[in-house]
Amino acid sequence: MEIGPENWEFWWGAWRQRIRCGSCRALMLLDEPCPECGTDYRNAPPSELRVDGRIVRVSIAFQGALGWSEYTMLQLMHREWLRPLVDEVNRADVPAGDRPSSRALIVLLFWTYFETLMSAFYDAASAHLPRPIAKDLLKRYGMIGTRLDKLHRIFFGSTYAEDLALLGYKAVGSHLRAVQRHRNAFVHGNPAAIDDALVEETARIIPSFHAAWIACFNHRCAGPSSENVGEKGSEGGRPA
Repeated sequence: MEIGPENWEFWWGAWRQRIRCGSCRALMLLDEPCPECGTDYRNAPPSELRVDGRIVRVSIAFQGALGWSEYTMLQLMHREWLRPLVDEVNRADVPAGDRPSSRALIVLLFWTYFETLMSAFYDAASAHLPRPIAKDLLKRYGMIGTRLDKLHRIFFGSTYAEDLALLGYKAVGSHLRAVQRHRNAFVHGNPAAIDDALVEETARIIPSFHAAWIACFNHRCAGPSSENVGEKGSEGGRPA
């Protein structure tokens, strides 16, 4: 049965049991081989540690692929979706044509969530560079718009939207551009730019958004060594 945004699995499902591969840094599921290098942890033997002169066997533990801040933002978006709508009487002092959606916070949180994920994306993309050069590039292209366009071109020879289209997620790229445009209008004096339709579409697209982000991260940022990441960047990424 298809689940909807009222269900936590709808928001969290893409990250459940997902880790970062220790061999190539790809984002992979624990119950499947790595999609990039084939590393399989399902039958990994326990590690042996010496403690007080004794050998202790310890099962391998894995860190999840999603950071705590990102996880918290997903929880907040889900909670906001479930929250009862604000009584319209309490918004009577706002002209009807200027009122944002009662769930506008979902869109604002989503864009912050996206920017946070892309920060991790470009940190990984620049890992092959000497740290001072990487820090300078990330500072020089600090705004999300320039990162998705100019910085992405520097590393891979294409924009982030072009990569999404190449991987079969053109609709996700189109929605990201719409969210950016409406979010900017919201913060520059047009709160009604975030309406119910944008909120509902943003919630609906979450599973596809996650699939697209993970696919693009693996396509551009995974590799058996940091040197290989550099080779991908200089050559515009792997051929499709």
